[in-house]
Amino acid sequence: MKTTYLILCLFLLTQGLFAQESCKSYNSITDLLNGTYDTTLSVIVEKRTKNQIFMSGGADYKIYNGDKETDKLIKTKIYAIEVNDSLYVNCRKLKYRKRVIGAWFAPAIICQGKAYFYAISVGPNAAAAFGVIGGAVQAANEASSRVYYEMDPAAKELDKVGSEKMMTLLKDYPELLEQYKKEALKEHIEIVHKYLQKINQLNQ
Repeated sequence: MKTTYLILCLFLLTQGLFAQESCKSYNSITDLLNGTYDTTLSVIVEKRTKNQIFMSGGADYKIYNGDKETDKLIKTKIYAIEVNDSLYVNCRKLKYRKRVIGAWFAPAIICQGKAYFYAISVGPNAAAAFGVIGGAVQAANEASSRVYYEMDPAAKELDKVGSEKMMTLLKDYPELLEQYKKEALKEHIEIVHKYLQKINQLNQ
């Protein structure tokens, strides 16, 4: 009896973790920034493991429906998805200095007319620079490290959000700028996210 009860509880928990949720889907960065969305999709948001990211790269969240054709649409056509006020951008075609971020979706935020998201840090090809072993070490580091990227629709390319860019974003907010200058980990994703949110709060 206890075993049956435990199995039932595990089943209900699993169903709850992977239940479909209604969402807002955006077909382009222009639609995202203009707030033009579709509400016909229902999706499952699943956090990818560190091992999955190490083995195949890509962003932190797998977003899917379970239907083959719908999943193909999500992977190839949908630019961004918003679920319960959490925004995710599709990294499949996004590149930083010619290196692809990878498949799946990354958490994002809109600020000052641009989209910002955090994902694995990509740069020069480590395997070519350091050999096979060096490349493997670099891949492991990338799987665990995260940086914020800026998507500027005018520039049509990604830029990493370092401390200089953050100070530029904060130049019209003197109090926030002074607070930011005192931060020890200025480029940490939690610090960057905190100040992007503060900018949005001041502009509401």
